[in-house]
Amino acid sequence: MSVRILVLTIGIVSSIYIAYNVNKSGYELLFMLPLVYGCVFVFFISPILFKKFNMFIAVFSLVTFTRYVILPILIVFSGWYGGRSSVPPAASSYDLALKLMSFELLVVSIVIYFLFKKLSNKNEFSKTIVKLPNNKFVYLLFIFVSFLLLGLSPNALTTFSFIIPSENMMDLGEGSSLETLTTYFLITSKYIIFLLMMSYCYKKYVISSKKKYIWLSFLIVLLNILILFGDNRSDFIITAIVSLFLLYKLYPKQSKIPIIIVIITIIIVTAFITSHRNTVTYTRGDNPMVDITDTLQVYLGGPYNVAIAIETARLFPESSTPINLVYDLLRPAMGFNLILKHVDGFEFTNYLFNYRLFFSDHVSQIMPIIGQGYYYFGFVFSPLLIIGFIILVYYLIKSIQRQNRIELIFFLSIPITRLGFAMGQNAGILINDTTFFLFLNLLVFYLNDKVVLRK
Repeated sequence: MSVRILVLTIGIVSSIYIAYNVNKSGYELLFMLPLVYGCVFVFFISPILFKKFNMFIAVFSLVTFTRYVILPILIVFSGWYGGRSSVPPAASSYDLALKLMSFELLVVSIVIYFLFKKLSNKNEFSKTIVKLPNNKFVYLLFIFVSFLLLGLSPNALTTFSFIIPSENMMDLGEGSSLETLTTYFLITSKYIIFLLMMSYCYKKYVISSKKKYIWLSFLIVLLNILILFGDNRSDFIITAIVSLFLLYKLYPKQSKIPIIIVIITIIIVTAFITSHRNTVTYTRGDNPMVDITDTLQVYLGGPYNVAIAIETARLFPESSTPINLVYDLLRPAMGFNLILKHVDGFEFTNYLFNYRLFFSDHVSQIMPIIGQGYYYFGFVFSPLLIIGFIILVYYLIKSIQRQNRIELIFFLSIPITRLGFAMGQNAGILINDTTFFLFLNLLVFYLNDKVVLRK
């Protein structure tokens, strides 16, 4: 109860501060965002957060608090109401964006409350025994095939690095079709080897209760985190968080010190990746508050970017058709991307969004999912896209709870955690990431369960 009162108080105080200090035309309703967040947190988010805790709701709560409370305060405090476009949105677009974001938070929070309250009372940190794989044949066969592919396409190994991204690192999907396939197989093999090693240590610990297996598991988690693929920070952070979560799931009482060490490691490696990417902030460090505000606008889908999305809908109404929506959703999906890559006559809404930003073919920012929903469905039905992903999360969590298999805990927790960032992403990116992590991993898991060698 104290946390609810604290969050509501922060929301009210933030709202008052914003209301008396905002000085940009179109931003008059900015005070609504922290006020609405405080209310929905008390009535809809906190009952799920504290009673049905899972990785999605934890990340969702953190992201929404930052987007609806921290970001509005920073906008007013820094005086940075703008963004990257040479032509800023009209005041009416800002006003509509703030109403749209408030409506989005209210609707999505209500959906989460009524959907997730059906979940089992056992949250993801409950002390149930984790089930280990009974069979390893397909897993070992898949690892063997991955190394055969690596022999045919050794350049795929440049996608990987250790601790610090290398200067000649190849991005995912950058090479030939064979190199892309090999990289995809190697990533899944990396996960399978990690899970088999964790299963072995956990089984030995259950039998012997020797602490050396806990520390060995910690080293395996550390190694899994430090072997990087690509230089995408979100991929690294989410994989690291889920690896850490699995360690805690297996050893809830004995893993506190290892977890602290892993968290410090994650922070250090994230700094290395950021340095490697040579990310340039808006003022190049001259005004840190503006840089932070602008970065959060971009990555969390702030009012400025939602306003740009609204104007994208006005500039390109001809593409907001049902068939273009199907293309927009299927083109990024694994498998469909190969089939539809040569199909012409359709437009990605994210490309249109970036064209409205830069008035060129430069693509560097993400259209917020609520803006994408507004583009196709209008104001009232704009949350439909994000609601679809929340329903997917619900069924993924139910699958983990129903089977409690170590493979599913890891494989499904990656997209579950990633979907917690949904408000700052769009449907295309979420579908691409989800199918990338689910398709091959779950296929190998299913085959390993069904194909059993009998003596």
